[in-house]
Amino acid sequence: MTLIELVTQEAAPERRKILVAAGVSGVANTIVMGLVNQITQTDAAETSARTFVMFGLAVAIYVVGARNIYHRMTTVLESALHRVKTRIVAKVEQADMEKLERIGTAEIYDRITDNVAVVSESAGRLAFFLQSVCIIVASTLYLASLSLPAFCAISLLIVGGFMLYAGKNREIGEYFHRAALTRITFFNQLTDLLQGSKEVKFNRRRGRELREDLVQTSAILRDDTKRANALLDDNFIFAACILFAALGTIVFLMPLQIEIAAKTQQMLIAGVLFAWGPLSGCMGGIPAYIRSNVALSAIDDLERRLDGALEAGRGAEAHDPWGGRLTKAIEVDQLEYTYASDDGREAFRIGPISLTLQAGETIFIVGGNGSGKSTFLKNLTGLYRPELGALIVDGTPVTEVNVAAYRELFSAIYSDFHLFSKLYGVPAVDGEKVRALLEQMHLQKKTAFEKDRFTRRDLSTGQRKRLAMIVTLLEDRPICVFDEWAADQDPEFRRHFYEELLPALKRRGKTVLAVSHDDRYFHCADRVVTLEYGKVRSVEPGSACGVPPAPGNDLRRSDG
Repeated sequence: MTLIELVTQEAAPERRKILVAAGVSGVANTIVMGLVNQITQTDAAETSARTFVMFGLAVAIYVVGARNIYHRMTTVLESALHRVKTRIVAKVEQADMEKLERIGTAEIYDRITDNVAVVSESAGRLAFFLQSVCIIVASTLYLASLSLPAFCAISLLIVGGFMLYAGKNREIGEYFHRAALTRITFFNQLTDLLQGSKEVKFNRRRGRELREDLVQTSAILRDDTKRANALLDDNFIFAACILFAALGTIVFLMPLQIEIAAKTQQMLIAGVLFAWGPLSGCMGGIPAYIRSNVALSAIDDLERRLDGALEAGRGAEAHDPWGGRLTKAIEVDQLEYTYASDDGREAFRIGPISLTLQAGETIFIVGGNGSGKSTFLKNLTGLYRPELGALIVDGTPVTEVNVAAYRELFSAIYSDFHLFSKLYGVPAVDGEKVRALLEQMHLQKKTAFEKDRFTRRDLSTGQRKRLAMIVTLLEDRPICVFDEWAADQDPEFRRHFYEELLPALKRRGKTVLAVSHDDRYFHCADRVVTLEYGKVRSVEPGSACGVPPAPGNDLRRSDG
């Protein structure tokens, strides 16, 4: 997508008004030039009040037209970019989890912030560019009225110069595109430095090598940007040469070939000099246009990739065969899934896994690092799509049509969980209940709950997990998933999690799936499922801390 296509497609109703405003402004500017030429060729005493009024009126029309085009162009471009950002946000929200992870957050951040900013900043220059083109066209026609040979000569110079100019612009676009890709690499490396600052402090060699990579990437970015800007500077100087060539043609060449009156020659020179500002505006606007096209191309590429990542069942959230309840069991039937590396080769595989999870059970998922626990949970909760096998909930298979409703049965705290700034998706939050939960989690002195949000989220990892637990309890879903929740808790809260919180959830009829390494608390589970190399090695019974299952096991979402 180019900048012109963006304005054309996203703002069709305003397109004609912008062109009319630019044309009127260009004609008014040319009238001013013609009046100035006329006045300079007559005696001051012969200058009439009518000419002065026409001059003032032309200037006023130019000002109104210019203001109109600048205002409309800014409004159109910002409205179009708002729609683009809204589309991207919607596609990110609806994208398949695995495919979204492959795109990466760095690229999405870059496209929706830096690239959009580049396009936004071009609004004024694009308006000036469009206005300048209209002025040059009108001025050239004015020159044609003075001398047809001069018009032909200057037109040939402009067309030939533009063709040479456009040829260089393709090379400039390539440099800007390379710089955009390098900027993403620099962002990823800078993220490593910022998020890994503790690890860098403990290993000076690591910090030195990371810094060297950052310096090298920054140097590549510098060289590409410098080369692109050098070509832009050359183009700007080339534009000045076109002006000098036009002046030289009028002053030196034309008098040798045709007879031309001195007054006409002076008016032609004045016309060419008058057009220098608009010509500079055109040449100065083209770099912004190129940058915007490169940015829009990257945004368009991201949108296409997000389109390919959209879930097949999107828009089918209303189809909920379970009504927000788990009454019997989730059957995992021969589930298989493969992680593929970036080059398409198989990196890790789980399955086939067959397992039945009864409603109201507390199940621990255990195993060594890399055994497939988190991957299995992401398949089980519908975040990843199994390659083979099936998930059957209360006798109904999970499909692309109902997977969104299936995910609504879960409330999960993964090891890489995120705390939102506001309690999104939790209706009718009871402030007193939240404050009671804060006290239960010993967080009442760390943060508070005001206006549907927690006042502080910059807490320790263990405290942030407790805050996430409060959100899970408020969501009140039938199934709770905890991915090593207790790993960052102190001994007292670890005991509280296993011996008090999990039994309390069981008494409320919740189905609990918890990844754990705490073998001293395995007795708190109904069953302990051990994974090894992506497969179920064993299923051992536990005592669930002596807590019987809730009667009925008809588990409904609180918002159902």
